[in-house]
Amino acid sequence: MFLATSDFSMLFTIIKIIGGLALFLFGINLMSDSLKRLAGNKLKMIIEKTTNTPFKGILVGAFVTVLIQSSSGTTALTVGLVSAGLMTFPQAVGVIMGANIGTTVTSVLISLDVSKYALVFVSIGSFIIFFSKKTKVKELGNVVLGFGLLFYGLELMSTGLDSILEQYSDVANNIFQTFGQWPILGLFVGIIFTALIQSSAAAIGILQSLYAVGNLSLVGAIPILLGANIGTCITAVLAAWGSSVEAKRTALVHALFNIIGALIFMILLRWAYAPFIHWLEIKMHLSAKMTISVAHIIFNLVSTFILFFFIKYLVWIANKVIKDKEEENVIIHGLSDYSLISRSPAVAIEFAKKAVDYMGERTIEYFNLTKNFSFTNIPGTKEKADNYEQEINSLDKRIHDYLIKFTLIDSLDKDTSNKLSKYLDTIKDLERIGDHCTNIVDFFNERYEDKQTLSTEGAEDLKTMYDTLDDMVHSSILSLASWNKDMALGVSPNEEKVDKMEEVFRKKHILRINNGVCSVSSTDYYVDILSNLERIGDHSNNIASNVINDEYCQFDEFNH
Repeated sequence: MFLATSDFSMLFTIIKIIGGLALFLFGINLMSDSLKRLAGNKLKMIIEKTTNTPFKGILVGAFVTVLIQSSSGTTALTVGLVSAGLMTFPQAVGVIMGANIGTTVTSVLISLDVSKYALVFVSIGSFIIFFSKKTKVKELGNVVLGFGLLFYGLELMSTGLDSILEQYSDVANNIFQTFGQWPILGLFVGIIFTALIQSSAAAIGILQSLYAVGNLSLVGAIPILLGANIGTCITAVLAAWGSSVEAKRTALVHALFNIIGALIFMILLRWAYAPFIHWLEIKMHLSAKMTISVAHIIFNLVSTFILFFFIKYLVWIANKVIKDKEEENVIIHGLSDYSLISRSPAVAIEFAKKAVDYMGERTIEYFNLTKNFSFTNIPGTKEKADNYEQEINSLDKRIHDYLIKFTLIDSLDKDTSNKLSKYLDTIKDLERIGDHCTNIVDFFNERYEDKQTLSTEGAEDLKTMYDTLDDMVHSSILSLASWNKDMALGVSPNEEKVDKMEEVFRKKHILRINNGVCSVSSTDYYVDILSNLERIGDHSNNIASNVINDEYCQFDEFNH
């Protein structure tokens, strides 16, 4: 059977609404992602470095959200920073509050009726993308294209909704009246719809169009608006799923902030909030869409102002609800969560650096343990050494697997690719230093079991070599942590000294054997110890070289 004309018209209208929503979501995501790529590491640094107080966090959260036009993007990025240990939980609370203020800009833009220029922005954006060869300019083109698609999608949704409301005006009026009589229904509709599409901007944009028709009262419209603010929390919840305890607490505070704010305004709805917005609408001659936008702004500003003074209580509630896990290691936990890599590569590579630094700290501790054991038989050292070896090997594998995931990203920039190569080489050098420490501990453990002792001269030579290596290991790993080239430059001359020491001390040991000072049975032990120490120097020098060289370059013995 063929569809009747009216049925076909309705089907086409529904497709127009769904297509418009898809274009809106695609446009806002394209614009947001492109703006984040244009900002690059600066965006992460803005959030990470300038949020030492809640008030600053609010300002930064609002600024970043206005910049990337997505409160969901800001909250997801903040949760990612907390999960990676690059931001503390209390720091994140202010940013989340600020994100809610920043997202009101989108509703203001929608209310300015930019839709009639949507195809102009689409044309300009497409022109820039097709005819520019520079990556940054192309990203700018994506921003303009996304901006145009956002409003073109909104226009399609609006015209589609107008057609349905006109055709089924009686049904629509009944639904709108129900929302007016039972505001709680509107609240739940806003929550569910926004949670499904994961965009409060889209939900509020549709609400603005519905209110503009004139059949939906403020008492019916505002609860949907409040529900949209709660529904947008789903993005932070999904970002925190399976992440660290601190990340989960951040997502919980985000939800608490919006839920508490919505409840306060629902209580004030009929006798204060809706009448006040209606008064502003008349006095300021606001358009219907701008009225919803103003209601959105007032809700977020007042909620932030009120709850700002209760931040410590929100933090306390989150700490009580989500308990600390015993001995949770943020680094180990974060290395198991690959979602941050696709969500924000710049933040993920920073976390990877933090993991490499942590591996370096453990390697320094292992080297210090090895050095002390070389001169004093400390009980329990072998067991501690085994634990260090297992941990360093595990970190090597985990960090390696984490870094390899970056290769799946299509648009990996040169700087990130350069860091990726350096970190892969560095963890291998750290793992090899750990292996040589294990060899030395095993050598000395056997010597102690066989009651063998170093000759006075042999011990002095070993101490001299250790002193130089101690400076090399610490300087190379610390220069990596702070990316201090001056510190790294001091490693290479010591590497040459260690090479020379290994050669000279080996010959001196053979002379001691010939003179009867040392036994023949100790020859292999001592020579192997010197050889392992010399290799530790080589790997330390490799780490320092990666810090010194701005561009990654892998050398080999044939092509220097």
